[in-house]
Amino acid sequence: MNISTAIHLKDGERVIRVVRHYFLVYVPKFALAFALVAAPIFFLVPLMRLRYAGPAIAAASIGIGAIYALRLMVMWYWNAFVITNQRIMDIDQQGFFERVVSVAPLERIQDVSYAIRGFWGTVFRYGMLGIQTAGTATNLELQHVYDPKEAHHLITELMAGRAAEVGDGRASHGAQLIEAAASMNDAEARAFLVTLQDAVRKKGSDPRMNLDAGVPPSAAEPRMD
Repeated sequence: MNISTAIHLKDGERVIRVVRHYFLVYVPKFALAFALVAAPIFFLVPLMRLRYAGPAIAAASIGIGAIYALRLMVMWYWNAFVITNQRIMDIDQQGFFERVVSVAPLERIQDVSYAIRGFWGTVFRYGMLGIQTAGTATNLELQHVYDPKEAHHLITELMAGRAAEVGDGRASHGAQLIEAAASMNDAEARAFLVTLQDAVRKKGSDPRMNLDAGVPPSAAEPRMD
């Protein structure tokens, strides 16, 4: 099963990196799963003395250990940050049958942080990677990331590149608007200004220019000496 089945890439979007939990933190849990599977082998003779109960206990121990190990593999594989050239997707696997995917476009990311805490985190270089987004979007966080500093550097570089792409696109769109406005007649220009003024008023923002007078507000208002 491929992680790409859980996401849908846009046109021109490509996966740069998949960041998962550091596998080392799962070693104690896998050791427990192995112990559950191997215990009936080491205690085979005592279990055989229990007649019917012995095989049942052995089967239960092996089954629980195998299911626990499978769950650990699923949780490790599917809990990940998928970093693309356009956005970051946080896949949160919650058990076998529940998966939550949160998305943060690169242009809406306000801050990327990482933290390495504790003795083992410092020794083995793993920690937390956090992403704070603008507005009411969900903030993303992934624990137990190996070398989170490297992932932090990658995301900040992608953010800078994405900001340049979006800025170029807006500049091109602005040039098209200016070109279209230059070709308007007087009636079309007045209608455009009225529409723009209504849109600004609905957003609750003060326009930078006095659209009625065509001059900045500071120049339109009388000065009191």
